[in-house]
Amino acid sequence: MFSKVFWYCCVLFFVLTSKISFAQVDSLQKLNEIKVRVKREKNSIRLTQTADSLSFIKTSSYNVADAIRNFAGVNIKDYGGIGGLKTISVRSLGANHTGVQYDGINLNDAQNGQIDLGKLILDNIESINLYQAQPTDLLSTATSFSTANVISIVTKKPKFQAGKNSNLLLKLTAGSFGLVHPVIQYQQKLSDNWSANFNTSYQNANGTYKFKVEGDGSDTLASRSNGDLMALQLDGGFSGRFSPNNSIELRTSLYDSERGLPGAVIFYDAANSSQRLWNKDFYTQLRFKQKLNDKWNLLLSSKFSENYTRYLDPQFLNQKGELDNRYTQNEYFQSAATTYQATKNLLVNYATDISFTTLNTNLAQNNYPTRTTFLQVIGAKYYFKTLVVEGNLLNTSIKDQVKNNSTSPSFSAYTPTFSFNYQIDNDFLLRGFYKHVFRYPTFNDLYYTNFGNRDLNPEKAIQYSFGGVFSKPLKGNFSGLNLSADLYYNQIEDKIIALPNKNLFIWSMYNLGSVSIYGADFVSKFNYRINQKATIVYNTNYTFQLALDKTDKNSSVYNNQIPYTPMHTITSNLSYQANSWSIFYNHIFSSGRYYLGNNEPAYFVKGFSISDVSVSKQYKSTSLTAQINNIFNINYSIIRSFPMPGTSVRLTIKTTI
Repeated sequence: MFSKVFWYCCVLFFVLTSKISFAQVDSLQKLNEIKVRVKREKNSIRLTQTADSLSFIKTSSYNVADAIRNFAGVNIKDYGGIGGLKTISVRSLGANHTGVQYDGINLNDAQNGQIDLGKLILDNIESINLYQAQPTDLLSTATSFSTANVISIVTKKPKFQAGKNSNLLLKLTAGSFGLVHPVIQYQQKLSDNWSANFNTSYQNANGTYKFKVEGDGSDTLASRSNGDLMALQLDGGFSGRFSPNNSIELRTSLYDSERGLPGAVIFYDAANSSQRLWNKDFYTQLRFKQKLNDKWNLLLSSKFSENYTRYLDPQFLNQKGELDNRYTQNEYFQSAATTYQATKNLLVNYATDISFTTLNTNLAQNNYPTRTTFLQVIGAKYYFKTLVVEGNLLNTSIKDQVKNNSTSPSFSAYTPTFSFNYQIDNDFLLRGFYKHVFRYPTFNDLYYTNFGNRDLNPEKAIQYSFGGVFSKPLKGNFSGLNLSADLYYNQIEDKIIALPNKNLFIWSMYNLGSVSIYGADFVSKFNYRINQKATIVYNTNYTFQLALDKTDKNSSVYNNQIPYTPMHTITSNLSYQANSWSIFYNHIFSSGRYYLGNNEPAYFVKGFSISDVSVSKQYKSTSLTAQINNIFNINYSIIRSFPMPGTSVRLTIKTTI
C-alpha cells in the first residue's frame, strides 16, 4: 500500500509541476487594495512563545519538535532518527503536563500517554503557540485550562486571491537517511462563506546513519539500523459560516505508519533490534462558534478518536517465541464554553468538558479499563488602567472502571490559577502567575502490560512565576529590541517518571516523591535593517533549570538533579534576508545531564552543541530550500544509548498554483 501511494504521489507531483512551469504568467498583475485593521488588546504581552511558517525555515525544522526546541524553558527528549520518539518537557514538569492541541481540541495518544511530536509534520501548520498559566483566549475548552502548559497548533486556513476559487500546493522533500517526502495540499472555495481543504503527506526513510560509540576504545563507526519509517497522513475538512455571527470548522485526520524501533546501544553491541511498531490514529472533530449578542459568545466542540498501536518483538524469549501486543484506545469528547462581557472591564468565562475513554488489548490479562473525565472551569479577566488580572478555578472529576473490580478508583480535585500583567510604562511590563495543577496516571501508566504500575499516585504540581518584558522601538537601522526574563519555582509531589527500559516501547514508571524546580528563562530579539531590501534578525534564549529530588533527606540522591534535566540550555538564531534570498543559522547548546537520580560520573550524559544552516530562494510561486543539520557532524545523545544522527541534508521544492 505504502509503495503504491508513494509512487502515485511522486508521479502526480512531477506532472503538475511540469504543467506549472509552462503556465506561468510574466505580465504584471494588478491586485485590489486591501485595508487591514488590527485592534490591539490592552496590556497584551502574555506568557506565550510563537513559531510561524517562516521560523520553521529559520530553525531548519521538519516537525513540531524541531520547531519548538528553540523556545525558552523547553527540553526536547529525542531518541534519535527520523522515526524516533520526540517528547517535550516545559520547565522540567514532564511531557504529561503539556497539552497538545490541534485547532483548539487536545490530541491524545494510546502508546505511552505522551504525544510524539515527531509525528506532527509542519506542512499544514500555520503557527505553533506555547502558552502557560492559562489560554490567551478565554473562549476555550475546559481541557485547555487543565495542564501546566499548552502547545496550540493552528492549521492553515484557505485563502483565495481575487478571481481564484482554488489553490494547489505541491511540495517534495528529499534528503539523508533515504528520506523522500511528497506533499499535496488542495483548497477549494465552495461559496462566499464556505471552503474545503485536503492534505496528503507520505514519508519514506530507511533511517540508517553512522554513529560513534562513546568509550568503547575504538575509532570504528557503527551503523544505526532498524530505524526505518513509512508514514501516510491524510486530513481535510470544511470551514465557513452560516451568518456573520458564527463559524464552523470540521476536520478529519488519518495517520498510518510502520517503523522500526532501534534498541539501546551498549558497548560492542550494535543494537541490531528487530522490534516493530505500527500506529493507526484517526480522529474527527467539529467546532462551532456563535456570537449570541454583544456580550455573550458560545463555543461547542466535539471529537471522536481511535488510536491503534501494535508492538512486535520477534525475538522475545517466551513460549511463543515472540511478543505481539495490540492496543486500541477510543475517546469520545464533548465541550461547551461561553464568555460574558459583564462590564466594560470584566470578562467572565465558563467551560465544561466530558470525555469517555476505553482501552482494549489482545492480552489475556487485560483489565479493559474505561475512564470518564468531567472538567468544569470558571474564570474571569479584569482590566484596570495599567493592570490586567486573570484567574480561574478548575474542577476535575475522574472515574475509572476495571473489569471484575467493584472498587474502581475515582478522583476529584479543585485547582486554582491566578495571573497578572502590570504595565509600568510604554516599554516595560511586569507579569507573573500562580497555578496549581495535577495529572492523574494515564492508562499507559497504570494498565499497559510491560510497564504499567498500578500503585502510582496522582502527580501534583504548584507553579510560581514572575518576570518582566522590555520592548522598545529604536531609531535608525535598529528597528526594534525585545527582552524578557522570567524566574520560576515549581513544587511537585509524587512526580511520575517514565524511562525507557529495554527499547522505545517497554518503559518503567514510578513516583519520585518530591521535586523542587528552580528556573530562569531569558529571551532577546533585535532587528537590524541594512537597507530597504536587506534585514538581519537575531534571537537568543537562555534557560536555567535546577530540578532537585527532595524526597528523602537520608537518601543518597537527595538534592540531586532528576534524570534527563540539563541545567543550562542556550538557543540562538541569526537570519539574513535580502530580496528573494534568505540565509539562516541556528545553534543549540545543552549542558550535560544524568540518566539516573544518582548524580555520579558513571551516570553522566555529555552535553552537546550543534549548528544548522538553511538557505531559501523564492521565485514567483516556487521556492527552493536547502537545509544542513548538525553541520559540524557532532557525535551526541540526548537520551543515553540512543545516539543522534550526524550531518544530514534536506532539499525541498515547493510550488503553488
